[in-house]
Amino acid sequence: MLLLLLAAGGWLTQRVLTAKSALEDAEGVVSEVAAQLASGDASTLPEASEALGRLSATALEQSADPVWRVAESVPGLGPNLAAVRAVAESVDQIAREAVAPLSELSGTLTLDTLRPSAGRIDIASITALSQRAIPAAQAFRQAAARIATVDFTHTVPPLAAAGQRLNEQFAQALPAVDSVETALTLAPDMLGAAGPRSYLLVFQNLAETTALGGTAAALAEITVDNGLISLGRQASSRDFGKDLNAPALPVDAGVAEIFNPYMYATLNLATSRPDFPTAAEIASAFWQRDFGVTPDGVISADPVALAHILQATGPVALETGHELSAENAVSLLLNQIYIETAGPGGQEASDAFFALAARAVFDAVSAGDADARDLAEAVGHGIEENRIMMWSAHPAEQAVLAATPLAGILPTDNAAASVTGVYFRDMSVSKIDYYLRTAATLTSSACGAEPPHFTAQVELHSTLTQEQADALPEFVSGGVWQGKQFKTQVFVYGPPGTTLSGAEIEAGGDEETFVGHSGADLGRPVATYWVMLSPGETVTLSARFDADAPVAGGASASGTASAAAAVGTFGPAALRTTPMLNQTTTTVIQSGCGGR
Repeated sequence: MLLLLLAAGGWLTQRVLTAKSALEDAEGVVSEVAAQLASGDASTLPEASEALGRLSATALEQSADPVWRVAESVPGLGPNLAAVRAVAESVDQIAREAVAPLSELSGTLTLDTLRPSAGRIDIASITALSQRAIPAAQAFRQAAARIATVDFTHTVPPLAAAGQRLNEQFAQALPAVDSVETALTLAPDMLGAAGPRSYLLVFQNLAETTALGGTAAALAEITVDNGLISLGRQASSRDFGKDLNAPALPVDAGVAEIFNPYMYATLNLATSRPDFPTAAEIASAFWQRDFGVTPDGVISADPVALAHILQATGPVALETGHELSAENAVSLLLNQIYIETAGPGGQEASDAFFALAARAVFDAVSAGDADARDLAEAVGHGIEENRIMMWSAHPAEQAVLAATPLAGILPTDNAAASVTGVYFRDMSVSKIDYYLRTAATLTSSACGAEPPHFTAQVELHSTLTQEQADALPEFVSGGVWQGKQFKTQVFVYGPPGTTLSGAEIEAGGDEETFVGHSGADLGRPVATYWVMLSPGETVTLSARFDADAPVAGGASASGTASAAAAVGTFGPAALRTTPMLNQTTTTVIQSGCGGR
């Protein structure tokens, strides 16, 4: 028996060392593969795939030994061996089902597949890529899930450290994997593979802030047919009816109570609510009602997002003699053009300028001359900043989009993070937000011992002097207060599972600056404020949200399903704000969570 045990121990030790060596080498190859895919240069992927397959097969073969399996039941030793086997199986799955299929496409596995050429995207190439890449993404996700279930707490320190590194690598890669899978799943049909598609492109004017960014100022229809992209009818918000008795969509009384019913009857205000599907459905309804075309989807972008894209395409020349570039797009589109076209006919002139600019940028992108990686990074930057959003009128597609950053949707629970939202809406009928600066600080006790609470402090500051305000055209300063004051609404959304317990104006303002209606929207408590700013003035306000107390039966004091699910399950505090022209300065302080 002793000889057998010694022989088994020696045999097992040899296999453990072999598996350990193979997995350590495989970790390096996995990092190399990730770097290749991230860089877009997959030319050496076949060699890396072959090496990874050989190493993972070696590790898997060692851990599949019967002696190994028996030893997994030995106290102390067993958890370590089981963990190594789980790692070996996961790495082998990635090698066989993810990296190997992609290596066969190494010659075409580039972002150029998605880049238009002469206004057309090659759908056949995308379809061929999706047939390999989608199963590869699913295999990667399965391997990540398997590793996530391994309990490394009872393993030896080196193995525990390796397990943590592997989990971190998977966590970092999963968002990109999900994005690629989503894009390749949706792309063929959305690009007209199964028939022509029509999309409404909405440009948000950040000089006139709304919760999602800015008013829906300029619009264009994009048609896609089997990959061929064309820009059709263009319009401004002034081309649509504004009759409160004839809203584009039936008025949701609860939403209208916070934002007023004009958002359903005035296209400019469609983006008032911090929920892009709402804005998209309203804009789509306006387009169908007034132009007779029902869009298959709505895409939104703003001038800051356009500046990112111009960084990739380079400057574009306009028929007016202007040159639109990454450096001047924001100032030219949101301020300078209003100064240049001040006076009679100014609105028509600025609308025409926006249409020219939109067409010029569209032509630059669809020509396909921009570097594919630079263009992808520019679009990704816009999506990350919530400046590019998308909604589909096709329920199956929208269900996929809803889980992505493109959706423009506030999370409905606290699973990933407890998100507080701070949003702004100009009520001066002006373009004055070019001169507005904002800041928001969120303080959370969700990690502490006390009942969780979240306090948001918001600051609004006008950078104008009165002399500058007096010199502005009336279209910019607004005709109501003649440049003496400017009115902004502020909406603070608490996390799900909380109740608004306090809202106040802390500093600044006059009698027309006050706390307004408080209510609930999107499964969250909402505090609203009316802020009147004079040139150069600063106003500070705050809102506090306390966790709902559990009541009998597991529900919450507020009685809402989302709140009941969230009680006692708050995640790390996060702050989401309107993507302003001048980005809001944000700070998150989490007591008991290691500081900021």
